[in-house]
Amino acid sequence: MSARFILGISALTLIVAAPLAASAQGGVTVIRGGVAYDCYEAVEYGRVQPSQAIALCDIALETEHLRPKDRAATFTNRGILYMRQGNNMRALSDYRKTIALMPELKEAQVNLGAALYNLKRYTEAMTALNEGIEVEDPDAKAIGHYNRGLTHEKLGDIQSAYADFRRALEIKPEFVQASKQIARFTVVPAGG
Repeated sequence: MSARFILGISALTLIVAAPLAASAQGGVTVIRGGVAYDCYEAVEYGRVQPSQAIALCDIALETEHLRPKDRAATFTNRGILYMRQGNNMRALSDYRKTIALMPELKEAQVNLGAALYNLKRYTEAMTALNEGIEVEDPDAKAIGHYNRGLTHEKLGDIQSAYADFRRALEIKPEFVQASKQIARFTVVPAGG
C-alpha cells in the first residue's frame, strides 16, 4: 500500500495495536536507481531480511549523493524497517530526520505518530497525528485517522476514537483493521 507522488515520496505506517496487530505498510519511492532504490524495494516488497534491508538504507545514506527528497524518503524507509523490528526509538529518530528535511510531508507525521504511539507517548502521538491527517493522499489519511483513533482510545476519549475509525472507513471502505476496530463498539442512542 504505497502512494507515489510525482516527486516519488509517500509513507504509510500502521500502528501495532493489541489485540489486533496491524503491520507497517508502504514505502517511500526513490525515483533514481542505486542503493536508495534497493532500500525502497526492500521495504515495499520484503524480499530481504530486515537487517539486510536496513544495511542497504545505511549504505545509501552514507555513500550516495541523494537529493533532499530522496534522502528523506530513505530515512522514512529505514524508519519503517526499524518499526517492523520493534525498534521504535530508531524509527522515531529517522522520522524526525525526514520531517527536518521535508516538513511539508504530512505522511511523515503519520509515521512519527505511529512510533510515538508504540512508545506509549500518546499525547505526542496525538500532536503528530493531528498534523498528519491533513495529508492529501487518501491511504495515508485513512491510516492517520485509524492511528489517531487508537491514540484517542488510549487517552480515554472513546467517542473520538470511534469517530476516527469511522472516518478511516469512509475514506477507505476496504480498510480491514478499521473495520475490526469498529466491530468492537456498541453504539447506544443518547439517553438510552
